[in-house]
Amino acid sequence: MIEEKYRRELKHMLSKYDAAILKSKLKAVMRSDPFTNENGSYFIRSLYFDTYDDKTLFEKLYSVPYRYKYRIRLYNHDYSMIKLEKKKKLFSGTAKHSAAVTKEEVEMLLRQDYDFLKNSDDAMKREAYIDFTTERFVQKTVVDYTRYPFVYPHGNVRITIDMDIRSPIGQVDVFNPDMPTISVFPDEKCVLEIKYDEYLPEFIHKIVQTPGTRTTSMSKYAACRRFL
Repeated sequence: MIEEKYRRELKHMLSKYDAAILKSKLKAVMRSDPFTNENGSYFIRSLYFDTYDDKTLFEKLYSVPYRYKYRIRLYNHDYSMIKLEKKKKLFSGTAKHSAAVTKEEVEMLLRQDYDFLKNSDDAMKREAYIDFTTERFVQKTVVDYTRYPFVYPHGNVRITIDMDIRSPIGQVDVFNPDMPTISVFPDEKCVLEIKYDEYLPEFIHKIVQTPGTRTTSMSKYAACRRFL
């Protein structure tokens, strides 16, 4: 089994206006993720897997204390850097493991051909082989959004603001850059995620306090399942 290191993760829903103000404040005290573009952002597309009877979705909706989910993640439609990720949740802590996969290997997953996972030298892929073969995961939905990520070394803090969250209707063509999508939140709400290890520096804690918002357990995956 892969060694676990759980981090704290907090989520808030923000208006587009509040998100713009918060971005300006964070830029003054934190660094942008080194992989961002000149606007301080990058595009993310995630393809989520679930069982035929939606085990992952219902565990989220009923707040099962320990649960996990699998997804494929692409950045800026760049097929040379694709990740297979397993994200685990234990109460308020999260742990994420990832492994690089090729476009061809993703297509194998979509055909439920898992041999490349079983024969891998990567422990995470071998663990995924067990999960995919026993749970029979299949592709469920795609989630698109633009992410503005900020990092701070002390406390290993990572703050992200996800904007323009979109999902397709009736399609899961993860490699189609022109796949039509619709906004998940009609009021253009944004998602603020705050992740850290042992502590969150006080000055960052004060900056991210936005009047009228509260901590939420919102899941982009669950929100997008309304459309598929």
